[in-house]
Amino acid sequence: MRNEEENNKSSIRNFLSKINYKFKNHNYLDLAITHSSFNEKKNYTNYERLEFLGDRVLGLVIAELVFKKHYKEKEGELSKRFSDLVSKKTLIKIAKRIDLELMIKTSREYGYKIKVTESMLADSLEALIGAIFLDSDFIMVKDIVQKLWKEVINEQATPPDNPKSYLQEWCLKKKKNLPNYTLLEKKINKKLENFIVELKIEKLKQTKANGLTKQEAETNAAKEMILKL
Repeated sequence: MRNEEENNKSSIRNFLSKINYKFKNHNYLDLAITHSSFNEKKNYTNYERLEFLGDRVLGLVIAELVFKKHYKEKEGELSKRFSDLVSKKTLIKIAKRIDLELMIKTSREYGYKIKVTESMLADSLEALIGAIFLDSDFIMVKDIVQKLWKEVINEQATPPDNPKSYLQEWCLKKKKNLPNYTLLEKKINKKLENFIVELKIEKLKQTKANGLTKQEAETNAAKEMILKL
């Protein structure tokens, strides 16, 4: 038991060194890495509320960073950069880089810990940002986000293409109703999540696509529709 506690403390120290932050109130960290399955009967003792806050904090930080870095770009170009930097895909990439998967607490089934999905990784990372914000201030959390996102921000040589934005602009030009995305199915197993989305545009054929996240499925459906257009 003592060895397990020591290993846990060591894991926490290693993780905090990767994000370069020490919590004053470790309850915030504990909440940020606790999935709802771990405390099913107490929905306030998991990362969901912190995820809500972290999503907003991250959005403001990234918006400011992109606004200042690309001061010559128009709103549409900044929006493309912003959407990519706060996407599930980017969150998952950064969460894996800091080994967040090793920290997330889930319940156990038949003696085995429920596997951490990529969606959990993204959600927990947002919660972690919310936790740091509450434990410190905006300046501190901005500094940490800037360091964690530095590589992906620098990789954006040009505003990334966004199929959903392109499709929306196409509909506006053609004076059609905006694209309608409907989640048809969400499959979850111990290995991954799979979302199936249907896309409809006024008086056009519908398309369906899947992805590891809802956003990815919508993007894939938009790509399929663009090919038809």
